[in-house]
Amino acid sequence: MWPLIHMMPEETVQAAVDLKAKLLLPVHWGKFVLAMHEWNEPVQRVMDKARELNMPVVTPQIGEPIILGAGHSTLEWWNF
Repeated sequence: MWPLIHMMPEETVQAAVDLKAKLLLPVHWGKFVLAMHEWNEPVQRVMDKARELNMPVVTPQIGEPIILGAGHSTLEWWNF
């Protein structure tokens, strides 16, 4: 039922492109186990689609602050 109530990772990237966003900050992934997939699958799917569509993404570690307008890390910290 996810497609009826929630955007899929690839749709999130497409929405950012459609809205002409300068940077995508994916949220509420990896903090809790709520689905049948691996905990890092959603962000990996976002990153794959973002590379395809040339959309910059920032993925801070849980609790890490982000300063808008400053440079951002491209560390894919969930790949361990």
